[in-house]
Amino acid sequence: MHRSIKIGLYGTLVAGIIGGTLAFTGTSDKTVTIKVDGESKQIKTTADNVAGALSSAKYTVGAHDVVAPAADTAIKNGATVVLKRGRLLHLVVDGKPRDVWVTAPTVAAALSELGYSSTTAVSVSRDKRLPLTESTLDVTSPKALTITHDGTAQRVTTTDATVSAVLAAQDIAVGPADIVSVPVTSALVAGENVVIKRVATKTVIEAHPVPFKVTSLRDSQLTVGQKKVVTTGHNGTAHVTYRIALIDGVAKKKTQVRSIVIAAPVTQVQHIGSKPKAAAPTAKASVTGKAAPKDTSGLNWDAVAACESGGNWAINTGNGYYGGLQFNSSTWLANGGGAYASRADLASKSAQIAIATKLYNARGSSPWPVCGQRL
Repeated sequence: MHRSIKIGLYGTLVAGIIGGTLAFTGTSDKTVTIKVDGESKQIKTTADNVAGALSSAKYTVGAHDVVAPAADTAIKNGATVVLKRGRLLHLVVDGKPRDVWVTAPTVAAALSELGYSSTTAVSVSRDKRLPLTESTLDVTSPKALTITHDGTAQRVTTTDATVSAVLAAQDIAVGPADIVSVPVTSALVAGENVVIKRVATKTVIEAHPVPFKVTSLRDSQLTVGQKKVVTTGHNGTAHVTYRIALIDGVAKKKTQVRSIVIAAPVTQVQHIGSKPKAAAPTAKASVTGKAAPKDTSGLNWDAVAACESGGNWAINTGNGYYGGLQFNSSTWLANGGGAYASRADLASKSAQIAIATKLYNARGSSPWPVCGQRL
């Protein structure tokens, strides 16, 4: 072989070796910064793209991970690759469950990523780092509500979960008898008005009269219609204890607890005349003959007549009182008795009862102060 040919082959071989070495060096000597979840480290890699560089660093890209630049982007020496790994969060937001994926490494960053404000309450520390495994967080958004109590309407914004929690946070005590408009164990609802009514009781003692009784005795020495009080009656006194239920200071229910008689009543004793009255002249008496309506009053007029006149509906003793119920002429005529007869003793029993019922409806039993109690 000619010397010149050997030299040429040698030069070609050296050039090939040098060129191959340069080519190999160009593909292996890449320094790449890998930034994973905010933490950086440098690696040496021969990879041609981002995915290869991450693989060289022992990182696998999951379906919920975020890589920048894209995994198929060509890699250059000095490049930076950012990997944010996905984390599954089981959220319970205001009592409602939902699952979300985030790439934030901390609770605070995850809440911010999901759009929750710094006033949102969370069940764990905001500084806690989230693991790559799934996590569960209870999230409570701030709610504005009104608490009406003790004469005031207090407006509150809170992240407390229940009515009892917000009442405790506001130092609002609820007594065992107090009434709350919603169950204290219920979850808070934005915009609601929680009304607390204070329930209290007090005891009062009142003095009440104890009515006296009347004992009537028939007296043959007295003419019918006459009355003689032998012993005057007097009311007694009782102290009655009441328990009063108050709601917000207003009495709502009054219950009697006991009654003690501190002064006994004195029974009135009276004599009622039973001697018939003398007959009186009837020169100007007249009877119209008009029929009286049927008695539907339900009152015991026979008992009154028995007391007033011995049950004699036609009695006229000449003392100015007539008939079984002892009407005087002015009372009889003023109440329409003239429609039946000029005097009560001349009218039928039903007519006398009709006028007596009319008089009773207007004045009660007062026209018969003694015998009226038998009605």
